[in-house]
Amino acid sequence: MKNGYNSLSVILLTLLIVSSCTTLKPTQWKMDSLTAVGGHLTAVIGNPKSIKGKGGAQVISFDGVDDGLLVDHNPIAGAEEFTIEVVFKPNAAWPANVEQRFLHIEDMALGQRRILLELRLNNRNQWYADFFMRTEKAALTLIDSTKTHPVGEWATMTLTYKDKQLKGYVNGQRELSGEIEYLPIPASAKTSIGTRMDQRSWFNGEIQSVKVWKRALQPKKYSNYL
Repeated sequence: MKNGYNSLSVILLTLLIVSSCTTLKPTQWKMDSLTAVGGHLTAVIGNPKSIKGKGGAQVISFDGVDDGLLVDHNPIAGAEEFTIEVVFKPNAAWPANVEQRFLHIEDMALGQRRILLELRLNNRNQWYADFFMRTEKAALTLIDSTKTHPVGEWATMTLTYKDKQLKGYVNGQRELSGEIEYLPIPASAKTSIGTRMDQRSWFNGEIQSVKVWKRALQPKKYSNYL
């Protein structure tokens, strides 16, 4: 009986470890192809280009006029908490591209429930983060124009959600937070990269990767990302 109990304990512990590792493992989208991202087909908008970025890594360049990618997948489907991270480099594009919505998750046929990662430019060659969540019950914008960063440099923006707390980070440092109840965005949703899904607020710069965890994690310091 004792040996049977020990065997059951080992099995349960193994299943727990496997489940934990699966949850911790991110969905990683490297921006190294225009036709597919993370194994999911894309619809190409305009003429984004696949070029060499930092350290020779392949990245996608967006011109801020009509370039974008629409990925046929919702990476946070089924998640009650999550982390979304984007590695990118914005260009000096003020005043043509002041508002840039470069990651947008939504089922446009249903509407109402959406998540966006955005940035704003000022006239001093700086940008600042804008994180947004909307449901049919509420909307929350996290933005602070005093928390600025230089254009033309690689950076990360990270959005986390857990227990009604939405938090925004830049380069691993938390800058913004607020309270909102997340209502699940359905698996039928898609992900727009480089533009808002209705093709406005275009991004001008380069995107190296998008990572998504179905857990709310504390972002690492910037030096660990690139």
